[in-house]
This record gives sequence, structure tokens and C-alpha cells, in this order.
Amino acid sequence: MTTPSFEQGPIRPPSEASSLLVRVVRNCGWNRCRFCPVYKDCRFSVRSLAEVLADVDAMRAAADALEGEPTMTPRAGSVPPEAFQVALFLRDGARAAFLQDADPCALAPDKLAAVIEHVRRAFPSVTRVTTYGRAATLARRRPPQLALLAAAGLTRVHLGMESGSDEVLARVDKGCTAARLVTAGRQVLEAGLELCFYVMPGLGGRDLAAEHVRGTAAVLREVAAAAGPERPLVVRLRTTAVVPGTPLADDEADGRFTLPDDVEVAAELRALLEALDGVRLELRSDHALNLMPELEGSLPDDRGRLTSLLDELLALSPSQQAEFALGARVGVYRAPRDLRDEQRAEALRRRVAGTDEADQSEKLEAAKRIRARFL
Repeated sequence: MTTPSFEQGPIRPPSEASSLLVRVVRNCGWNRCRFCPVYKDCRFSVRSLAEVLADVDAMRAAADALEGEPTMTPRAGSVPPEAFQVALFLRDGARAAFLQDADPCALAPDKLAAVIEHVRRAFPSVTRVTTYGRAATLARRRPPQLALLAAAGLTRVHLGMESGSDEVLARVDKGCTAARLVTAGRQVLEAGLELCFYVMPGLGGRDLAAEHVRGTAAVLREVAAAAGPERPLVVRLRTTAVVPGTPLADDEADGRFTLPDDVEVAAELRALLEALDGVRLELRSDHALNLMPELEGSLPDDRGRLTSLLDELLALSPSQQAEFALGARVGVYRAPRDLRDEQRAEALRRRVAGTDEADQSEKLEAAKRIRARFL
């Protein structure tokens, strides 16, 4: 007999890969960001509290059934297909839950608190409950409302900052301003919650790259100042890609947007690190969209090391930079020093036909196209 079914949304952050996924709202209430391929042609709706609580109970039933299996592997007919995520959650120690979809904070704070409390009761082993949130929503929340969520057991908010430049935010139709990002970020931190900002290198295009860096550094500096020593701001990098079918792809086709190549993005990141002198935050590069997974650490302590990693790439000849970008995008290279490994170079030639004949611009353009495959 199969345990009850339940809903799950389409996405979650990579850091929540083994979390219990609880769908609080469906899709995205804004859904206009020009770079985003998710939720298009989908209607936003807020699920009723009864629906969400019933889903949590269904996940508990699935977990009970799975815990009765020797390897916690879903057996045909015992649990619904979506319980595969519950199995991942159990195998990872049943420690984290993530609230979906794009903006669960749109739910009335008392109702969202009730969801969080129910998750904690149903799964006492959970020590971390996190959620996506929109800056526009969080900036409207009063401090007592955010404190209510923290008291209920919410621990972290994942917030898509993307850029701190008003000009860039307006061009990609993000639906918020730099000032609102600062207000939302500081309020989340002051409520005692962890905050994870997502920043998109390259989102300013070639023409607004400097403005993108300047504005982003300014917002990060203001928000990071509100973070206590035990709970620093976390910044996760998500390099911009142009996904076919998105409005940003239309902008690119019409000449209104030019996506920077990987070397230009590296220079942009180098400028961002320079502008973050003295700022305390945790930098993460945990997505395949990013060229260099090694580009993560604690600022300000690791700022010099991270700058050196980028300088190593920027000091290469243009042909070497292009080869590294292409090789990194197909999984052959991880750091510029890998260019000295002839076995890796041969692996690149086998994997990408015509590598030796292609010039540097062709390699960089190919690397840009590959980015979109990771979304």
C-alpha cells in the first residue's frame, strides 16, 4: 500500500540537495526576471495551511515506511515517487528542511510559523529550516514578524540579490531596488536569521559591468555590517547564463544585452573582491555555472588568496585563457595550473572536436553557450 502523495516544487539551492522539501507556495509571484527560465507560464498561488500540513504528515508517513526498509530505498508500491527526496533526507541524517517555491515568505507570518513548527514536530531531528524569500516581501515584513519566524524555528533565508545596481536590477526586471535589498537583508539578519545572498557575476552585461560591481559591493557592505560574528552574511556566486527561451535571450538576440565571456567575468570578480576590502562575509562558489569552484573562502582573511586565484587566470595569454575557459566548462580543468597537465589537454581535445583549430574568440563563445546547459 502506497503512503499518501504530496507536492514538491521544481527547484531548490544546491546546498539543500538532501533537505526535506516542503511546498508552501506554488511558483513565483513576480515571475518577470528576464534571466530566469523557471516558472514561466505558471500561475502563482499560496497553498492553504491545511494542504501544507497534510503534505508534512504525508512525508512523515513516507519516512516511517522508508525507515522500515533495510537501505531506506523506496520499494515499488510502498511510497509515492516524490518520496525519493524523503529517502535522500533520511540518508543524510534527516537534519534539514527547505520551504518551496520562490517566496514562501509571502504566506502570512503566523501561518508560515505554523508550518515551520509542524515540520519540527513531525521531524524532531531537523536542526535547520530554510526558505527562499524575495527582497520585496521581506522588506515589508515588520521586525516582530521576522522574529516570529525565527522563534518558530526558521534558521536561514536564501535571497536572490543578483545585483546591487539599480540600473541592472531595472534592466532585468528584478522588481526591487538596491535600497530594498539592504532593508530586507538587514532585517533578516537583525531577526537572528542566517542570510544567503545570491550574486550573478556578468548580469550587467559588458556595458554595465562596472556599475554592477560598484552597486553589488555597496549593498554587500551595508548588509554584511548587520551580521553578527557568529552569523556572517553568506554570498553564493551564480554566474550569469543566457538560457534559450528567456526574455534575456531575446535581449541578446536584439543586441540589448551582451553576455561577458568567462575572462571578463573573472575580471569582474577581481574588481568585486577589491571593492569588498575589509568586509566580513562567507563567499561560496557551489554551482556548475561558476568557472572556478576554488573561489570561495572567508573574507577578509581569504581575500588575498582569492584575488591571487583570479590574477593567475588574468595573467595568462589570451589563447591560454580561452583554452582554460572551454576546458573548465566541459569538466577537464578546475584551476589555471591544470593547463600544464598534458593529459588534461589531450582529454579536452578528445572531448571537444576542433579544439586545436578554434581561435580564442570561438573557444570563449563556446564556453558561454555551455553555461546555459547548467540551468
